[in-house]
Amino acid sequence: MALIEWNESLRLGITVVDRQHEALVGIINRLHAATLDGRGTDAIGETMDELIIYTATHFSTEEKYFAQFEYPHAEEHKREHDALIARVSALADDFNNAERSSRSALTKELLQFLQIWWQYHMMDTDSKFVALFKEKGLT
Repeated sequence: MALIEWNESLRLGITVVDRQHEALVGIINRLHAATLDGRGTDAIGETMDELIIYTATHFSTEEKYFAQFEYPHAEEHKREHDALIARVSALADDFNNAERSSRSALTKELLQFLQIWWQYHMMDTDSKFVALFKEKGLT
């Protein structure tokens, strides 16, 4: 069972952003499924790799439009992006340096963090730029 069910209510109405958000939901759900199956510590390395690629692509996309459309809350939004990158990097370092017995807790911590990030940043903070993006013709 998926932790987050992707559906129409999660779409912001900006196709490129929605596709990227759906990809993040997939990453979260794969880590959740691996954790339920007892494979969380094995899947976290792959998840970290996916998150690094995801954040580089997704944040770059949003920030490109922030500059292009002169989004007034761009700096605050970028700080949240930077905070995610820092947190995931710290968790990756902790995981790589942890004893095998501690890795399960770190996997759960990453999953909880991503779920909170999804709920707060993706569904709240990101919704604030939708009107401007649509006004500028991005759909």
